[in-house]
Amino acid sequence: MKNVKNKKAILLSCLALGIVAVGAVFAFSRDSSTLNNSFMIADYKIAYSEDFVAPSNWQPCEEVAKTFTVKNEGNAAVNVRIRYEDYWRNKVDTQDLLPVKDGVTLAIINFQNESDWILKSDGYYHYKNVLGPGAMTSSLLKSVTLNCEANFDKDNICTKTANGTVCEKPADEYEGATYHLRLIAETKQVGANNFNDVMASQANPRGYHVDFTKKAVKSDDVFVANGNGVNIYRENGHDIYYYRGEVDNNNVLWANLCWKILRTTYTGGVKMVYNGEPSTVNGMKQCNATGVYTQIGNRDYRFNGSSYSMADVGYKYGTRVQVTSFNPGSTVFVYSNDVSRNGNTYTLDTSEGQSISGAWLDTRDAAAERYHYFCRNGATTCDNTQIGYLSYFNDNWTTAGQMRYFSLNGYNDVEQLKDAMFANSNSSTAKSTIESWFVNKNLDGHIAGTRNYEDDLEDTVYCGDRSFFGGSFRNKDAHGFTPSAGSNSSYNLFGEWENIDTPDDSGDIHPKLECPSVRDSYTKSAENGNGQLGHKIGMLTASEVSLAGMPYYANEAATENYLYNGREVWTMSPAVYGAEYAGVYTFSGVTGSKGVYAEYGIRPAVTLKAGMNFITGNGEKTDPYIVE
Repeated sequence: MKNVKNKKAILLSCLALGIVAVGAVFAFSRDSSTLNNSFMIADYKIAYSEDFVAPSNWQPCEEVAKTFTVKNEGNAAVNVRIRYEDYWRNKVDTQDLLPVKDGVTLAIINFQNESDWILKSDGYYHYKNVLGPGAMTSSLLKSVTLNCEANFDKDNICTKTANGTVCEKPADEYEGATYHLRLIAETKQVGANNFNDVMASQANPRGYHVDFTKKAVKSDDVFVANGNGVNIYRENGHDIYYYRGEVDNNNVLWANLCWKILRTTYTGGVKMVYNGEPSTVNGMKQCNATGVYTQIGNRDYRFNGSSYSMADVGYKYGTRVQVTSFNPGSTVFVYSNDVSRNGNTYTLDTSEGQSISGAWLDTRDAAAERYHYFCRNGATTCDNTQIGYLSYFNDNWTTAGQMRYFSLNGYNDVEQLKDAMFANSNSSTAKSTIESWFVNKNLDGHIAGTRNYEDDLEDTVYCGDRSFFGGSFRNKDAHGFTPSAGSNSSYNLFGEWENIDTPDDSGDIHPKLECPSVRDSYTKSAENGNGQLGHKIGMLTASEVSLAGMPYYANEAATENYLYNGREVWTMSPAVYGAEYAGVYTFSGVTGSKGVYAEYGIRPAVTLKAGMNFITGNGEKTDPYIVE
C-alpha cells in the first residue's frame, strides 16, 4: 500500500508494466504533478492511496491488482473525477506502440466499482457522491490483465547460406516494452458550479416578511411583503433557498429534458419540476415549452379513478370504503363518542357525557361536536351492517335530512378504518403515470449501454400528507364542521389546508416542508421514508407551490409566476373530503382543490443530489443550466 498526500487539486498516478516476448520484466514508476486550485477557501487537503504489487514475470492471462482511491482529509466537501490514459513504449522508451497487436488488445483494464462512478462527456469518471470531510471514494479500478491471446513469440526465419540453412528468431518490437496506465484524479471544492451556491449568491441579503397569502410579483425593489426572486425559508433550523414569483433564471436541462428549479432540500439537494422537452435553436438547446407541452404526455390525467372514497386522495391508497347516504326521517338515534366491538356486534358508549340522542335534523349540530358513532337501527347495539361513523353534517348539496356515514363493517373504530383506507397498497393514477413516464424516458437506464440518470437523484421525501387538520375524521373527539360552526361546508380538511390557508396567531401563513408521518413520506428506500416509490420521482406539494408564489384562492391569479402554464396542474397534497368528494390540490395561477376524478396536468418533480454541478448556462430559457 502506498499513500501520497497532496494539497492541490489534481493528483496524477502513473504505473508502467514492462513486457518482453519470453519472460517478462515488470517495471513500476509513478509521476506526480499538481495544478493550483482556484477554489481553495476552506482547509483543503486531499490524499490518495493505491494498492499495487509489481510481478516479476507478467504472463498472458495474469491479472495484476491495481486500485486507486481518493480521501478528503480537509474540512470542505469536494467533487472527484478520474480518467485514465494508457499507452505502450518500446524498451528504449522513444516510440509509442499500438495497444492492439495482431488484432488483440494487449492490456485489459478491469473495473470493480463502476456503478459508483458516472462516465461523462468530458472523458472523466465522476464520483457520484460529494466527498465530505474524512470520506474516501471507492476504487474505480480493480486490476489489469495481460490478454490471454497476446502473442510475442515470432516464428523463426530461415535463410540458406553457403554453410547451409540458418534459422533465427527475429526480435519482437514489444520485447522489453513498457505498458503505461496513467490515472488522473481531479478534485474540486463543491461550489464552483453548484446550484446551492448560485442560489445563495442570488438570495435576498437581508431578512424580510413574505406574505404567502398573496402572489409574488416583480418589483424594482424585490424586498416587498410578497417576495420575488431567490428567498430563504427557515424551517426546523434549516435554511431552504427557494425561487419565488416572476423569475426566469431557474431553467435546467437535465437528462435531455427541461426543468424549473423550485427549492433546495434540508440535505442540499435541488428539487425541480418538469417543464417539457427542449427545443433546438441555432444548434443550442433551449427550454421554451409552454402550456400543455410542459406536462408529461402533452395531455391531462386523472389523479385517481374514484371520488367517493376518502382513500383516493392518497398518492397510494388502500381499501376504497365508500360513503353511505340515507334519509332517516324522524327516527331517533343515539350518537356516541366511542364504540366497542365483539365479533360482529358493536355497542355504543352511553356512559355519562359520552352520547346524545335525537332525530337527525334536530341533533346533527350537536352530533358534529364529537358524537360521530351511531347505529342505523336507532339502538345502542347493532351488527356490523348497521354501525356507522358520521362524516358529513350539512345538507346544502342534496335533499335535506340526508345522513352520510362510513360503515365500520369489519373495523373496530374510525382509526382502524382510516388505516385501511390509507394503507399504501395501490398506486394512484398520478403515481402510475409518472413512474411509467420515467421508465419510458429511460431515466432509469434500463436500456443496455445507456446512462442511469436516477443515480443523479436524491432519495428525498415527496409528501402526500393525509393527516387531518379539521373535520370528524381527525379523531373521534374532533368537530365535524357544520354551517352553524361557521366554516367549510362540513368538509374533512387535510393537513395542507392549515399550511396554506390558515393563519397562525400572528396572522401569518407558514408553508410546511417537513412531512409529519413516515406513512405519507414517499421515498424509494425505506431508510428515510416509506419506501413506496418505484423510482426517485414524485410531485410538488401545495406548500411548495405556495412557496413559489401561487396564493390560495386569491382574487388575482399569479399568471406571471414561473410555475404558471395556463392550465390546471395536480400537486400530490390531499385537500378535502366532503359528502362524496375526494379533493386534491391543484395550481393554475392560484392554488385550489379539485376532485381526483377530473383530468388535469401532471408535472413530475425530481431532486438532484447535493453537490451536483452544471457545466454551462445561466438559467435563462435560452441558456439553461446544463447538467451532465
